[in-house]
Formats: sequence, structure tokens, C-alpha cells
Amino acid sequence: MRLTISNEITGQLYGPVDLSDDTDLADLIALLELDCQFDSSQNDIYHQMNILDLKNNANRSVEDIGLKDNDLLLIPNKFNRNNQHFLIPQQGTNIPAYENLSDDQYIEQFRQDLLNNSFLKQQFMSQIPGLQDVLNDRHAFSDRLGPFILSKRKNSYYGNNNNNNGGAGGFNYQQTNPFNISQDEYKRLMENPDLPENKKRITELIDQQVIDEQLRNAYEYTPEVFTTVTMLYINLEINGTPVKAFVDTGAQMTIMSTKLAEETGLTKLIDKRFIGEARGVGVGKIIGRIHQALVKIETQFIPSSFVVLDTQIDLLIGLDMLKRHQACVDLRRNVLKIADIETKFLGEADIPKGFETTDTTNKPSNDWKPDEPSNFKNIPVPQIRGPDTTNPPLTSSAPLNNTNNATPHVRSYPPDAVKQLMDLGFSRDEVIKALNRTGGNPEYAAALLFQ
Repeated sequence: MRLTISNEITGQLYGPVDLSDDTDLADLIALLELDCQFDSSQNDIYHQMNILDLKNNANRSVEDIGLKDNDLLLIPNKFNRNNQHFLIPQQGTNIPAYENLSDDQYIEQFRQDLLNNSFLKQQFMSQIPGLQDVLNDRHAFSDRLGPFILSKRKNSYYGNNNNNNGGAGGFNYQQTNPFNISQDEYKRLMENPDLPENKKRITELIDQQVIDEQLRNAYEYTPEVFTTVTMLYINLEINGTPVKAFVDTGAQMTIMSTKLAEETGLTKLIDKRFIGEARGVGVGKIIGRIHQALVKIETQFIPSSFVVLDTQIDLLIGLDMLKRHQACVDLRRNVLKIADIETKFLGEADIPKGFETTDTTNKPSNDWKPDEPSNFKNIPVPQIRGPDTTNPPLTSSAPLNNTNNATPHVRSYPPDAVKQLMDLGFSRDEVIKALNRTGGNPEYAAALLFQ
């Protein structure tokens, strides 16, 4: 067999050394003492993250103690444990000193870990194309995967630290490993990688590495996805009154506020037999329904019906009006095509400011765990029934089909934004839930509450 020896004391790499399988460990130690400046009385030898028992296994062959062809032996530095300027692992642990490995040694140790851990190798093979082709070739492995592996080696650092005994500032030391987790957890996982709970944890760590890499790529190549999206508004007129209408393709019904109904003189046309409740994330009180009114968009007059709610959003154009007039939202040209005419969507400076907030940045938390995702597709839209002379006022009874019952993150939002949403007829809990689901954007939250 051929063995490679890395001596961190001298900073040199020896080998490959040719040995027969029946060579005694004592003979190997004698060879290392002669050629590698190894002192068995002061230093240890690591193989696959474990210290070789040089005393009890001296007369056993290298094959019997588990050495294989192309294995790497590591002779690490051993610091004085009484030196208070260093925080290092206690002697006797089975974790090699990863922080002292050079880049080449670190890559080789990573390759050895993959070779000797079938489950870990299988997981990485699914994430790294061509891994199997280079795994048995040390130089090819280093050339192809070395930069990727070294990019993950990021948690080992040295910094100034004042000890508690009044000594001079020293070095703060932190070990690293391929998963960038604590050495205790890494040791536990690697000692029994085939345990179901360890398999699950290793899979989660590998998946998290992929997610983190995707997030870094997104920040670098598509940073625009982390900005706040401006909602779609258009200019129109109702009875000569200019209105900035919110276009919401996710809303079932077109909604008008009681305030706008008064301003446009449509209050007298409200059919109050259609009173009820619109249920979604929250509950909105339906004042009634306007069955027919003309809306002027550009030069075209378009008939529309409205559900009237006590809300601060003047007008929300829902899917009923959009489908009725075969509308097309053209985001490339930033226009709405409806009833054979086109009208431009308003710019960010022109949209209503009633629901503006200063905290709309879209950033992950420090541990890179994403917030609870918005799940709009399972939120039912308001259901409106026709008049009924025998039953009390009807409500839409479809409850929110929330597929995630986990408690959302506790966050603070601008009091004005919360108050404005509560003024729409929703409770504080409903408003906070809607803000949580929409990343703190009041406009999105308002649209979600009315669905």
C-alpha cells in the first residue's frame, strides 16, 4: 500500500511511501521517526480523524489497524494546554486539527472523509457532478473541486481576545469542518453516520449548503429580486371623479370604498340586500353591491359592478372586471389592455401613499433562514350571494385554508400602517398575520385581507 504523511510540525508532506500490508505499526513508526522527524513520545498520528494507538498496536500490521492504500496520516502540532493565549481542543479528542491544515492538506483530508464515509460520499455525489470520477485521484480531485471546497472553509479565524486572568491579548481559535458546524456535533455525526437521525441531519446540512450557495448567487447575479415590487395602479374616472385604482389579479371581486361611493354619487345605488362579510385572512364588512356603473379609462367608458366595503382603498379592480372585458396585464410594456384600449400603470411616485412604509426591505435573517413563505394560492376569495328574503344577512363562510400553522416571527411594524389596516375593519391579530405573510408590506397585506 501507499501512504502519505502530512507533518504539521515541519510543514512538509512526505510520500507516497510504499509499504507491504503486513508491515508492523512499530516499523512504520520507526520509518517516520527517521524520515519525518516524528517523536512518538511527544506527538500523535491521526488517521481518519482518530488517533492511532501506537503503544497497544505496535505489533499489529498496518492492514489490521485499518490503513488502506492511498490513505493520509496526519502529524498535528501540539500546543501547550496551559498557554492561556489559545483556546484549543483538549488532548484525546478524535478530531484532527483542521485549523492547522494547509489548503492542500485540507482538500486531501476532505477527500479522505468522503472515501471512508459511504453515506457522506453518496450525498455529495448528488450535489457535485463528476465527483466519482475524481475521488480516487488526489490531484484531479484537488484541481476540479479544490476551489469549491476552500470556498466553504470560512469559519476559522484569529482575532484579539482578552483573557479573564488579566493576561495580554491572545488569539481566539475556532475549528472548522466541511459543514461549518460545531466540532462536537461534527464528531457525533461522523462517528455514526448511518444512524437515521444522523443521516437526516447530514442531509439537512448538505441541503443548507446548496440553499446558502443559491442565496449568494442571487445576491450577486439577481439582486433585484430582493427589492420591493411596486403595486399596479392605473388612472380612471367614475362620474367625473379621478381615481387611482389598484389592479389586483388575485382578487375575485372589484371593490369600492364607501368614501369613494359618496364622492362619486353612487351611494344611492348600493343594494344593501347584499350585506355580509368577506372572509379571507381577515373579515371585511360588505355594505352592499352596486350592480352597474360606468368607469372611464382613457377615452373608453366601461360598465362595471362593485362590492362596497368600508375600506381605505378607494378602488380595487378584481378578476371579475378584468375577465369580463378580456384585460391583459402587459408587464413588458407596463400597460393594462382592457376593452380595446391601453392605459399605462402608474410609476412609484404616482401611486397612493396611504400604505407606504419605511421598512420594506427584503433581507434574510443573520442565520440565513428565510421567513415564513407567503401562501396565497390557498386563500379563498370572498363569496357573495344574491338577495334572500327568508334568511338573515349572508356571509361568505369559506375559512382560511392555512397550510402552515406555525407561529410567525414576532416583528414590529410602523404603528400608522397597522392602524390603517385595522381601520379597514380587521383585528390587530389579523393585520399582524397579514403583514407577516407579506414581508411587512401594507399594500400586499391590504390586498391579502380583502381576498
